[in-house]
Amino acid sequence: MNCLKVTKLISDSQERQLSFAEKVGSRMHLIICPYCRNFKRNNEKVSKMMKKFAKG
Repeated sequence: MNCLKVTKLISDSQERQLSFAEKVGSRMHLIICPYCRNFKRNNEKVSKMMKKFAKG
């Protein structure tokens, strides 16, 4: 799996349940890729901030 696919899956995971194959593939990639790990971490932070903002 490459960075482009993994970052798309990370974004998609905020809106839908990933399949088992998608989860395994992305986790394997995240083990070796610091850039995608950072993207995932930032994506989670932004998501939490948006949920807090929406609550008011």
